[in-house]
Amino acid sequence: MYLPYHVYYMTEVKDEHHVWMRFVQSYPGQVVKTLGEAESMFHSIRAKQVALGLDLWVPFADEEEWVLVKWLIARVGQMVINEFLKLPITHHMKTSFTSKYTLMKAVDQLPHGTKWKLKRITVEGNVVSNGGQCESEELELWLQDPVDCIHELMGNLEFEDVVVYAPERMWTGDWWWEMQGRLQEGAVVAPVILASDKTVLSQFRGDQEVWPVYLTLGNISKDIHRQPSKHAAILIAYLPITKLECFFDAGRDGVEITCPDRQVRRMHPIVAAYVANFPEQCLVACCMENCCPKCTVEQDKRGDMRLSAPHKRDMTIEYLQLHSKGKLMIYSPFWVILPHNDIFQCMTPDILHQLHKGVFKDHIISWCTEIIGKDALDAHFKAMELQRVFLGVIAGAVENRVIAAVRAVLDFVYYAQYQSHTEHTLSRMEAALTLFHTNKEVFVELGVCDHFNIPKVHSMVHYTDSIRLFGSTDGFNTELLERLHIDFAKRAYRASNQCDYVIQMTTWLQRQESLHIQDAYLQCNSKCFFKVHASPVVASKDPRKPPAPARFDSALFIDD
Repeated sequence: MYLPYHVYYMTEVKDEHHVWMRFVQSYPGQVVKTLGEAESMFHSIRAKQVALGLDLWVPFADEEEWVLVKWLIARVGQMVINEFLKLPITHHMKTSFTSKYTLMKAVDQLPHGTKWKLKRITVEGNVVSNGGQCESEELELWLQDPVDCIHELMGNLEFEDVVVYAPERMWTGDWWWEMQGRLQEGAVVAPVILASDKTVLSQFRGDQEVWPVYLTLGNISKDIHRQPSKHAAILIAYLPITKLECFFDAGRDGVEITCPDRQVRRMHPIVAAYVANFPEQCLVACCMENCCPKCTVEQDKRGDMRLSAPHKRDMTIEYLQLHSKGKLMIYSPFWVILPHNDIFQCMTPDILHQLHKGVFKDHIISWCTEIIGKDALDAHFKAMELQRVFLGVIAGAVENRVIAAVRAVLDFVYYAQYQSHTEHTLSRMEAALTLFHTNKEVFVELGVCDHFNIPKVHSMVHYTDSIRLFGSTDGFNTELLERLHIDFAKRAYRASNQCDYVIQMTTWLQRQESLHIQDAYLQCNSKCFFKVHASPVVASKDPRKPPAPARFDSALFIDD
């Protein structure tokens, strides 16, 4: 069968410039109630140094030595540090440390964040031993208190200009707005975003794995917590995750937290979103991988464009309790005791695995390749690059319904990546999905697929609702997890001796965090931030104006 030859032309279209008006609707009533003022971590550190007459660079000698320490810890392995310090040329530097041991002792004196804790838990399996009892195994759970981590995030002065305390219709999703109405007047919601992803630590030994769990807050701008260098995401646990009992009292009653502006507010940490790939979403939602972790869609209806009833928390708990009475031991999931939480609603879209690697790469490319033939597509293209030119590659080689279905999927993918949305863009996103479902049967007719009961295809029906609830998907992309694994898992593992490595990884991470806190503190003090307790004369930057006295209790920033 030969397809008619088509000639395609490209013409340049003049850009249309629209003026967008942004209307921000603030939440009615009193939302942010302050309970007083408190000292931040950096102010407490400086006050202690002043009281003891210590220098800013303590426990190190000066700025040059501090720069050397950061370079040694970040760039040089611990075994090589001793070799470096034994070089004759280093004796002329007269550093305050002479070996790796004394250097690490000095690093351990630096301010640090939340401490790591070890919990030993016993897991009973379903394998019966010779004695007739089920075999059990003792596991180590390394974790940090999530509420302490929230204190640490909100107390970071670097986030002062990027933290919000009240929901707004323009910038925050409907979830925060609705949750605010459940709390008492003056309370502040702290939307907790959890993320987890099991990762392999070693390249040649696949049995070396950890399961990191990360935490960040929706109060912090997504532009900040998407950047690993900003340290707005904290590792709170290594495999396995505990019940997080501390979230129960904190979420229900609130907890007083000192914010970046030094004001104390009562905040309610409530799990708002859970970022994970599809297998982990199913694991957290306690469902099989042939089911949807968000709704009760039937297995043979996943290819339809329809929204089914959402999973119910109480029914799921009842189902788990019923099955735990059998031979299979089922443990109570961590989200059972969390207040104001719907774990099924918390599951966020995963553009990387659901759209890029899933619908487009695994299905659309595969189907079109079968239609056209492998030789017609350039095998050197990667899926992410191919999206930009894929329509041009298949144009003229497939029938119009295939073109329409592929174009609809690509439109949906690009709309899903918008950094901000309006009802117009969401309606266009839904129209693209409708167009795909209208033309998808062409792939069955051409014999390249049998059905569309595919979990990743079904996941597309939940995108617009999730965006309305939590905002644009770029704030919940699992690509960030891949980057966090480098710092919090792989680099930490390489710094260990690969034997009993988890405790060594937590020690390494604690020291890395101490270096970051100290560096941030020194950057704050580079402007000599301090309180004025008198009324000195402040020189005016404008030579036409006379000097004016500083206001009492005002903050001065004096450059070095």
